[in-house]
Amino acid sequence: MILSNREPVKVLVVGAGLAGLTAARTLAAAGVEVTVYEARDRVGGRTYTVRDGFTGGQHGDLGGELVTADYHALTALCEEAGVALSERVWIEREQTLPGETPLEGYLADGRIIVEGGLLTGARFAAVDDEIRVALRDTSPAPHEVIEQWTRRAGLSALARGALAGIGRMPVQYDPSQIDAHYLVDAHVGAVRRIVGGSQVLADTLARDLDVRLEAPVRAVRQAGGRVEVELENGDRMTAGQVVVAVPPFVLPTVGFDPPLPATHVGALTSLQRAYGGKVIGQYAEGDAVRAALSRGVFADGPLNTAWVSNHYVTEGPAVVSGFICGAQRHVLESDGDAFAALDEVVRIAVGEPVTRIAGRRKNWMEDPFALGMGATLGYTFRRALVAQFATPERRVHFAGDHTDADLPATMEGAVRSGRRAADEVLRQPRRMSLDEIDTELVRA
Repeated sequence: MILSNREPVKVLVVGAGLAGLTAARTLAAAGVEVTVYEARDRVGGRTYTVRDGFTGGQHGDLGGELVTADYHALTALCEEAGVALSERVWIEREQTLPGETPLEGYLADGRIIVEGGLLTGARFAAVDDEIRVALRDTSPAPHEVIEQWTRRAGLSALARGALAGIGRMPVQYDPSQIDAHYLVDAHVGAVRRIVGGSQVLADTLARDLDVRLEAPVRAVRQAGGRVEVELENGDRMTAGQVVVAVPPFVLPTVGFDPPLPATHVGALTSLQRAYGGKVIGQYAEGDAVRAALSRGVFADGPLNTAWVSNHYVTEGPAVVSGFICGAQRHVLESDGDAFAALDEVVRIAVGEPVTRIAGRRKNWMEDPFALGMGATLGYTFRRALVAQFATPERRVHFAGDHTDADLPATMEGAVRSGRRAADEVLRQPRRMSLDEIDTELVRA
């Protein structure tokens, strides 16, 4: 006798970011009835595209925006959903030498701002040579904190300033917080972007799903082979299984009955939060800005990285995304400070005054449904932590970029985690009542 191994009942998904939407879409495609509950008034989570105030139909992405060559699940999902990706633009140097690190791929004349000016000519050559010699003669261990390595290698203040911008770019932590793995092993190479903004993918995924907005979840309870989800307004829904796909720092604001295991809670509380966000500006000097910032620049000031975020738009104004994180996150608390930091980096990169005609900022710490930009897991203990985050608790499954061991804090990690959680649901053995068992035995 062969019994169905899939639970033929409703599944509830908590969170309509890319992880939750991917899980819901995968389950719906398999014939499962799914309802998604989202606390915000929009879908997408930390993929967030804004258009108001930008001229010429342009936009800015205040959340995730890059699609790298190893984002296979995200690329496939875009193809399935009919969402277009742009052509590639190189963040690292296009012709890298065998054995070169990502750090060496980021080094380029006129691309790094230190002490208020671009490193160019002989000044850049000296810093470039110093860093390359240090990489060769005093190689950083993958688990070594970047700031520790710069001190151990005896790098000059100018070289450390150059690394202050580059080191913060990959995961938006200060160099004293993140390990060297992201500069010596984690290549970015060329990137693409979702045409029209990352929100396009989220909106497309949600189009045929039952998504309930402005529906924050208070608690998830399991009893009697069922799961109950309680909303903040007191409404309660029951389902066979639940996928919880919320950011890691929001998860502790949801009650669980029975409580989550100590190992899960301990792993959550050990995470290092990425403080900060993005500031976006649209500049009238489009051609000059595109020429200077399409591949990005790095800076040692409050704003650590800036690049043209709609590089596939070749005419009219240009939109630039800038990142502010860590100890400098206070700059994001006001429009004046945030835009001044972005304007200064763009001015230095272009080499002349620029005119910002629109702009937006987003401090993800101020967002109660994010409470941070994300959490990038340290190289050494990443897989051990993810094993705790991603393990189902009976009929409750967990998704979110922090539950992906290979690419946490990325859109790719979110998509992969959503598919994994959906697969867990589909493989969950069906629990049958005694009457159902009797019926199946009679049929057999």
